Amino acid sequence: MLLFLDTEYTGYSEPAPQLISLALVTEDGRREFYIEISDTWRLTDCTDFVKREVLPLLDGVGRSTEEARAELRQWLADCPRKVQAACDSPTDFAFLLRLAGLPRPANLASDYFDLRPLIDTTVYDKSVTSYYEVDARIHHALADARAYRRGWLAWMDSRKGGLSRLI
Repeated sequence: MLLFLDTEYTGYSEPAPQLISLALVTEDGRREFYIEISDTWRLTDCTDFVKREVLPLLDGVGRSTEEARAELRQWLADCPRKVQAACDSPTDFAFLLRLAGLPRPANLASDYFDLRPLIDTTVYDKSVTSYYEVDARIHHALADARAYRRGWLAWMDSRKGGLSRLI
């Protein structure tokens, strides 16, 4: 099963980027995970873009890294025996692995499904963009993960040649 992943982080400035929030949405859309981290970053670590576009969207209920790791590991343990993250950035996947900790959860694949090739397809792009008409919080990790799922589903339907519409 794919887990659509998105993260928000302080940006690519020094010091190294720090995780602000992380979201996962299951392929079937039945389960979601969203967490904000409170102890990995400071306002001064954030780029102007993050301060302007990301921070105002946070829910404001931060967890320590230790608490977030425990919640993530439990959520993953309740997933099917084989899951793979789907995202458009190796940075997002690296943050997922770092937050999950070692040993890596046994059901989490060691690589990710790369959504980047889909970004330039019309069907994926239009579907992701249309999601933000329902939830305008672009640059909120959970909203973005939901949008990526919607785009992937539309792309998969387009590859079936319309067969899915008949089922």
